[in-house]
Parts: sequence; C-alpha cells; structure tokens
Amino acid sequence: MPQYFKLVSEFQTIHRRPFELADPTILNPNSATPLVEGEFLELNSAYKMARGSGDGLVPGFAYFAEQGRYEVQTISKGPFLYGNFYEADTMIMDPALEATITYAGQPLMVNDVTIGAIARRGLTALPGSPAGTEFVIGYVSRLPANNGGYLRFIRNR
Repeated sequence: MPQYFKLVSEFQTIHRRPFELADPTILNPNSATPLVEGEFLELNSAYKMARGSGDGLVPGFAYFAEQGRYEVQTISKGPFLYGNFYEADTMIMDPALEATITYAGQPLMVNDVTIGAIARRGLTALPGSPAGTEFVIGYVSRLPANNGGYLRFIRNR
C-alpha cells in the first residue's frame, strides 16, 4: 500500500487529538471503504468525525494513523491533526489537481476526491470563482510535478 500522507513539519509542533468516529467500520482495513492516513474528516453534529459531503464549507482534519491499527479499531477513536500550522505531502487530492494548480500559494479546500475507485475527502483547488463560503484549509507550497507526485501544502488553521 502506498504512503498517502507524510508530515514535513516536526511532529512536536502539531496538536494531535483523538476523536470518536461516526462510522467505526471504516477503521477496518478490510472494509469496502477503509480510512487511510491523510484523509480529511469533519466533525458532525454529534461531535464525531465523519466523512462529509462535497461542499467544502466546513473545516476538515487529517487522520493521522496507519491503516489497520488495532488499538484505533478497538476504541473506535482515531488521532487527527487538530491544531497549529503544519506542512505535509499528500496524495489524497483531486486527481485533476495538477491541471488546476498552477502556482505555489494557491488556496486549497477539502472536497470529495476519488482515490483507487473509492470516494474520499481530500484536497482540491478553490474554485476559480469561489462563492466566498468555502473554507480554505491551506495553501500549496510545492507542486506534485516537482515533489514525486505528492502535493505539498501548508495547513493554516
């Protein structure tokens, strides 16, 4: 399995927080739609992390544990990168992103993306004509073409 998400920042500067998942079955690596490291989930009304829907209006938080961790499956909670700025490389992004991102510093939002025929929550470019209600999750700091296929971004919230 490929490594989808890699931190560039030092880990001690990032606030990591465990949250219960709305659907704990996605923690099972044998699930039809397993959760992978670097996928962005959002807090629902029950204050549990869930895969959202593709509107990009609320913040997303990156899941930060390897797929299949038993302790995570047992307690139905997963660690999420919750606070502070960080920089990371990700492959959880819109496959067409390379064509839509043209410069470092371009704003990013969380939206539905398809990775390996599975709908996930990942990074997409802010639309050319944003409605003004999209939540900017971070900014491009290195393009995939110059970073081994990974999009490097700076998380700003």
